[in-house]
Amino acid sequence: MKIYFFSIPFFIFLLSSCAQEGFYNSQQKNLKQECEKLTSPQHEQCLSDLDERSYDEYRRERNEVLRENFVGR
Repeated sequence: MKIYFFSIPFFIFLLSSCAQEGFYNSQQKNLKQECEKLTSPQHEQCLSDLDERSYDEYRRERNEVLRENFVGR
């Protein structure tokens, strides 16, 4: 019974982090598809404005900002 007690939160954490990465990647793909609908000059500008960071880079930078905001209080 104790094993289930400790393993359930671990699996919930694991699934939530996978879901967050999936959402990030999906959102990036959707933004790129929206750029594809634009005309040439707008299309180029839209693509250059897209964030090309990987999810790991995004998460690392986000955690740094959150840490700075938390410590700054």
